[in-house]
Amino acid sequence: MSHRPPIQRVEDYTDAFLTTLGVFLFMAFWMIAATLGSLWVAVTAYCLDQLFRWVGRLRAG
Repeated sequence: MSHRPPIQRVEDYTDAFLTTLGVFLFMAFWMIAATLGSLWVAVTAYCLDQLFRWVGRLRAG
């Protein structure tokens, strides 16, 4: 005869896992949006700089 204790129910960590996954996805998407937003600002600033230089050369003659 076996002296093992009876099998008991295990903890349910599904809600904790899904909450953590949601937080990780939110942070990942926020990071992507911030990175692409920074790149958009840099590209726009570069284009405006080139435009102002071109306008300056036209005015200078």
